[in-house]
Amino acid sequence: MRNKEKIASWLNRLESSVDRRNFIGGLWHGAFLALGVAITQPTTVISAFMADLTGSTVWVGGLSTVLTIASALPQLFVARWIEHLSRKMPYLLAAIYIRVISWGLLSWLIFSIGDEHPITIAWALVVMLAVFYAGGGLGSIPYTDIIGKIIPSNRRGAFFGGREALAGPFAAGAALAARQILVNVAYPNNYALLFGLAAVSLTIASLGFWIIREPSALGGKQHILSWKNYWQQIQETGRRLKILIVVELLTGFSLIALPFYVIYAREQGGSPADAVGWFLLSQILGGVLSNLFWARLVDQFGSRHMLFFCAVISTMTPLIAIGLVPLGWPALTIVFFLAGATYNGRNVGFQSALLELAPAAERPTYAGLNAVLILPLAFLSFAAGIFLQYSSYTVFFLIVAAFIGAGAVVLHRWAI
Repeated sequence: MRNKEKIASWLNRLESSVDRRNFIGGLWHGAFLALGVAITQPTTVISAFMADLTGSTVWVGGLSTVLTIASALPQLFVARWIEHLSRKMPYLLAAIYIRVISWGLLSWLIFSIGDEHPITIAWALVVMLAVFYAGGGLGSIPYTDIIGKIIPSNRRGAFFGGREALAGPFAAGAALAARQILVNVAYPNNYALLFGLAAVSLTIASLGFWIIREPSALGGKQHILSWKNYWQQIQETGRRLKILIVVELLTGFSLIALPFYVIYAREQGGSPADAVGWFLLSQILGGVLSNLFWARLVDQFGSRHMLFFCAVISTMTPLIAIGLVPLGWPALTIVFFLAGATYNGRNVGFQSALLELAPAAERPTYAGLNAVLILPLAFLSFAAGIFLQYSSYTVFFLIVAAFIGAGAVVLHRWAI
């Protein structure tokens, strides 16, 4: 009897040790991933770079569309392919290193070509970023399943919020460094250096998954499903995700506005080139300072209530932008602060909500279908770029606020 008790105690300690190891590994990856993302923010750094290269909001909106499509389209195919596998870690690591290579190649191309052929650089940016985001799409499927297996449901709010909070000092430091690089290094080598540093950061981030011990999936599919059977599964999954998708699409108008805040500040607020660094820092700080708040809301009140509060703030953000622009570009740093807070809030809330809805054996399909069903947001980004060629930012931001507000109403009813 004593031996059995000792063995049980030893197994409990071992399990606790593995849980801590996995938790730390996930936080490590999130922290260094955030560092890489911070110095290459698509809504500030990349949008500003594309505007410098082309001088067109259509290119800015079109790039956002391409990136979203590249991230989403492969996901259902990957989900069907790997859902029956007991371990998904090799596929996640492969996706991470695809992203590292794309950032490294982009950095090298910018250094090599320089500023003599801006349209060539613009197309290289589109292609390499498409590869980068396709790698992210490939990786999100195994990532969702792995996190679902290693993080207990009652600790997911703490994990997602803690991951972002830990990333805060890294991201804030990266934002300050990015500002110095943008100001003190000659164009376009300043952007090349940022992309190169992002590649290094992602490589370091991948070490977090090397230390994670992914458990085998139990009770899942034993083989890959035929497309006929998998289509039936997709239809059932779509019915279960219906309300979540509606909410994501409506509140996703906040994401459509994000790439245009920096252009708005430049054209309407008269911001100088080095203001991008301040906007980036403000956005990072907004995300950092809000993380523990979002995590606490998820763990205490659930993801739906948390997303409702996030949607209310998102509704106010474009309206605040309209009100603050007469005060000059420094006042618009508040907009970027709120945008960073709500962007991180969406990450915490929607990841938690998706894991709550998805059965353990079908997490890849839920994640893949979720990404595909919100694809209309990608085309709206391109449409927004065209819309702004013929209309005003005030009208655009009012439309954005109306749709996000409708999403907040749906969330409120869903949360009751």
